[in-house]
Amino acid sequence: MAIYIHNIGADPETARAVERKLRRIIPDLAATPDIKQVLATSTRESINDPVCVLIVTSTCDESCFVRLAEMASIHRGRIFFVLISNELSIRDYKALVRHGNVDWVSVDADPQEILDILARQRGRRGGERAGDANKVKPVALSFVPSAGGVGNTTLALETGVKLKTDKTTRDRNICIVDLDFQKSHICDYLDLEPRLKIQELQDNPERLDDQLFDIFISRHMSGLHVFAAPRGSFGVCALNVSALDAFFNLAARRYDLILIDLPATWFPWTDQVVAASDGVFVTGLNSIPGLRQIVETLTAVRGSRVPALHGLSDSNGNSEKIQDPATGQIAVAVNRCQRRLTGGILRRHHVETVLGNEKVFYVGEESTALESINTGTPIGITKTGGAFVKDIAAIAAFCGGLKSSRIASA
Repeated sequence: MAIYIHNIGADPETARAVERKLRRIIPDLAATPDIKQVLATSTRESINDPVCVLIVTSTCDESCFVRLAEMASIHRGRIFFVLISNELSIRDYKALVRHGNVDWVSVDADPQEILDILARQRGRRGGERAGDANKVKPVALSFVPSAGGVGNTTLALETGVKLKTDKTTRDRNICIVDLDFQKSHICDYLDLEPRLKIQELQDNPERLDDQLFDIFISRHMSGLHVFAAPRGSFGVCALNVSALDAFFNLAARRYDLILIDLPATWFPWTDQVVAASDGVFVTGLNSIPGLRQIVETLTAVRGSRVPALHGLSDSNGNSEKIQDPATGQIAVAVNRCQRRLTGGILRRHHVETVLGNEKVFYVGEESTALESINTGTPIGITKTGGAFVKDIAAIAAFCGGLKSSRIASA
């Protein structure tokens, strides 16, 4: 394990004294003035052998604390951080170590404490690797709309209901998470009450526990669990990644398959959600502008190369990380397609010409869709849309066959 030391705001003399003390027991300790280079190199090269970064600071003020928490969230599974500072409050210490790849020692502590921390870290990782073959890892799949109004939510919820009612997958624990925190309408479609208090999670992610998590669940008659927030003016752009991380950590302990309904707007945290997904469905319409939007969204999805969402854990609560975002499967769902009188999809050759070798699923236009929305009953339950139900079944089969592309990490 490579070990680096970096000074964030500490007095230079204090930082040098700490470094001298540590070099007595860590001869290969490398001081780095540019932590960004260390983080970038470690992200590319240290999937199975994470490095350790010792952060020295005289006082862990709020800005330093937030910065370290964000780095810990982004690089979980690859980098282990040790904060070396003056005393922390119990509240701050619990909030810090919750990330799983951060610990703290006092600036006056014996350097041996750091070695003990690293030894425990190696031991946990060794035990997890030995048991990987027996673990059932959760699968996350994101539905990404190429534009507003393409039916992304409908496809996601109909897929979830199909998975929960099909005899081959109904025993799996499945949930759907609506990340549109301002204009969520998935619960309207299912005649449920949205219960996710995103502002509360944003303000105090460390408060999230099993009891609070249960309160956030909206339970559908099919067995599908739904997480959606009441419509409001929540500042989505400022959403803290740590809040999402805390939520998905608990969700992944409960569910085998997590369907994520993303909003049409691409927020700063969207890349991280997409990159952490084992599969992605890009949804759109079969029109010239619609196909262009699909192509652009596919490019954005494939450009998401920083796997920064970590809250996908095994049943024992051990956090995991995707091995390579490129290993996730990407497919396209072309919605509201018109059908020929003799069968088949109208203007299918347009889709094939534009999308080339992409994996494409076609979902036909359904005359009972509006009635389904008005009654809050999914089409898959009413069984009124024969061809539509078959189209959704194909998407559900794809989702149900996905395997996790993550590796365990401490």
